[in-house]
Amino acid sequence: MQKHGKLSQVFANQLSRIYNLVQVRKPWVIVLLGLVILSSIAGLKFIKYNNDIAVMLPSDKNVQRSLRFLREANFSDKLVVSLKLNEDKRTTEELILATDQFTQSINSPLIKQVFGNISGKNVMSEMVTFLKYTPQLLGIEPLMKLEYGTRPDEIKERLKFIFKQSLSPSSSFMMPFLRIDPLNLSSGILHNMEKLSAASGYQVLINSGHFLSRDGRHAMVIVKSSVVLTDGFGSRKIVDYLKNKIKELPGYVKADIIAGHLHTISNEDVIKKDIRITSIIAAFSFLLLFLLFFRDIRAVIIFLMPFVAVLIAINISFLVFKDLSYFVIGMGTVIAGIAIDYGIYVYMAVRKLGNSLQTVKQIIRPVLFGALTTISVFAAFFFSSVKGYRELAFLSNLSIILCLLFAIFILPHFLAGKSSPNLTEKDDTLPKAHHSKSIDLVFVILWLLVVVISCILGSRLKFNNDINQFDGTAKEIIKSEEEFHRVWGSKDLPAIFVVTAKSLERAYELNDLVYVDALEGIGKDNFTSFSSVWPGMQARKTSLAVWDGFWTKEKKAGFKKMLVLYGKPYNFSAGAFSPFIDELEQVNHLELEPNNLTFFNQLKDQFVFNKPEGYQIISFFPDREEYITKLNVVSNKYPGTFLISRKNFSRDVSRAFTSELALLAFIAVFLTVALTFLLLKNMRLFLLAMVPIVTSLALIIGVLPLAGLSLNTPSIIAAMVIIGVVSDYGMFVVYYCKYKYKTGTYLAVTFAALTTLIGAGVLLFAKHPILFSIGVTLVTGVAAGYISSLLIIPPLYRLWRIDKENSYA
Repeated sequence: MQKHGKLSQVFANQLSRIYNLVQVRKPWVIVLLGLVILSSIAGLKFIKYNNDIAVMLPSDKNVQRSLRFLREANFSDKLVVSLKLNEDKRTTEELILATDQFTQSINSPLIKQVFGNISGKNVMSEMVTFLKYTPQLLGIEPLMKLEYGTRPDEIKERLKFIFKQSLSPSSSFMMPFLRIDPLNLSSGILHNMEKLSAASGYQVLINSGHFLSRDGRHAMVIVKSSVVLTDGFGSRKIVDYLKNKIKELPGYVKADIIAGHLHTISNEDVIKKDIRITSIIAAFSFLLLFLLFFRDIRAVIIFLMPFVAVLIAINISFLVFKDLSYFVIGMGTVIAGIAIDYGIYVYMAVRKLGNSLQTVKQIIRPVLFGALTTISVFAAFFFSSVKGYRELAFLSNLSIILCLLFAIFILPHFLAGKSSPNLTEKDDTLPKAHHSKSIDLVFVILWLLVVVISCILGSRLKFNNDINQFDGTAKEIIKSEEEFHRVWGSKDLPAIFVVTAKSLERAYELNDLVYVDALEGIGKDNFTSFSSVWPGMQARKTSLAVWDGFWTKEKKAGFKKMLVLYGKPYNFSAGAFSPFIDELEQVNHLELEPNNLTFFNQLKDQFVFNKPEGYQIISFFPDREEYITKLNVVSNKYPGTFLISRKNFSRDVSRAFTSELALLAFIAVFLTVALTFLLLKNMRLFLLAMVPIVTSLALIIGVLPLAGLSLNTPSIIAAMVIIGVVSDYGMFVVYYCKYKYKTGTYLAVTFAALTTLIGAGVLLFAKHPILFSIGVTLVTGVAAGYISSLLIIPPLYRLWRIDKENSYA
């Protein structure tokens, strides 16, 4: 106890020394503070902001691996332009002409390649060339059927079919394939190639080499850029470039850009607009509050303090983190609303009791502990693996500390003079007539009913872990995407199975093993793999060995005779099937990949990625829970493989957040509880101070489902912040009930709650779902905590008869 008294005396001496120093050096303090403010304003111009959602996600290896893959994958740098005829009288030919005009006009260092059409002749020629690899690609099962397919009856039927095809209008297209494959061995390979081409889900028809919709009134152009979708600055440049090119199209053609880049730009624009609007509304509301209720021009200083503190804190935070998340900056009004509380408490006390060191000493304990509880909640986020949370912790705590220092050591020196008449006559105590036991019991019973009902309603509350809820993309972009999916399909994006390896050969081999297990697990129709068209060397070597073993010298000779003999009735020449016979006589050599086949390379680019750390091969499957479960088993079997799925990703994020938030919440609650008890040093007083926290949390879980909202990560974080904020209200009211200091406690708590509600309430005007979710939670929690502090703590204090003075007459 004696030690505690010495520490208190040391603290009081230091407080006096600093307070008196500021009073003596007041002009110099003003100049220094002015220079810091001007420097901070100038520094805003050089601050770099980050709108990447990754900074708000945990560093869990599965989450970060998925994000890294999506960021680096070949499709992350692609933009799709959908062109549409908007006049009924216009023809498909005019659409094709406009598409060619558009693709030929594109010339920018931001764009690597433009796919608007393909040469039909070249593709057909290359596909025929590709079929020379058929012996390597058939697989064991089809090869086993060769014996049956080379029987005389089967050859007769096959030649009859070929003759009929030669008479059809499509004979010029079909005959090259029939000549090199008279036994129809490659039909499965061609089917798999078609399936791979449609793996993205787009329903595309090739007309004159162009990608057209089924109704012939839409054309698709794919733009491959050097800008990945997470690059906000680059995304804006390339989208603006394409929009300018779209303006050059004929009036009868409309075009929409479909790309993740638009989501990046839109989210950035929405957040910037939200920050601008909420800051203006908050600033105006704060100023109006002080001028109307305080009626003291010097009260503007309180209004300025949190904004100055946040301004300085933003600059220092940038120096520490090198860039700042827009989501964190968007919390600036909330931080200002919290940080302003301490200036209000000091202002009310000084206006009540006068400008003196003794006044500051009288309120320093609850003010300091109130600040520490709020700081402790934000400090818990330093233990988070999420960069954005650490930024929030640093920015918030630095703002609160600066505001606390301004409130204690600077503000009182500007409040000397005549007291404000509308404040000095106020008394914190309620009229004695209202202090009846029956009325107090009514208040407490009603409070208990509200808490219980809220908890019952909270049983309907669900946790939403869908990452898409954090997407604040503008409605017009979403509408364009819906129209795009209506025309081209691919609304339900597939999940992805990723195989990684150091070498391309090893990647192909591993992809084969996965393909076999995946087919067994979910079926051939549900798994689209590059292995179905181009297996690894070992699989092709095995197939080639079976092929060569079947085609003995005698078998070749007999087959050639049957082709000539059974082809005579249809006037087939002796060399009609020479492409197949020539390949049959050739010695087949294994190659890692086909050479000089453009169509193969384009197809491969959709599935095989060359990365600095090695190679990745992807396969697609429907994003369904049962398939994810089965393929997770396959992935666990082969190291270096993993799944990318919206559902899987949401589950990984949810799991990582759940474990992390549990730790952070424990730290925050523990520190808040410990500091509150340390201030009050009495179990009954401590329990009373917990009333606002219990009420806030109960009302949050009750109001969210009533408002049609679900619980999500931002709302949980907001709830943690509320614990620190409303605990201040509880401490100040309990402290007043115990010590009866005439420092304007009720008015101070009221104005503190109002400023916090303003800071949080403006987020209700935000369009971005993250900021809006935080706003709803904060407004509910702060309002509940404030009302319970003023209306429930005093009655409970009196009912509990903690001291004789408060017993009922």
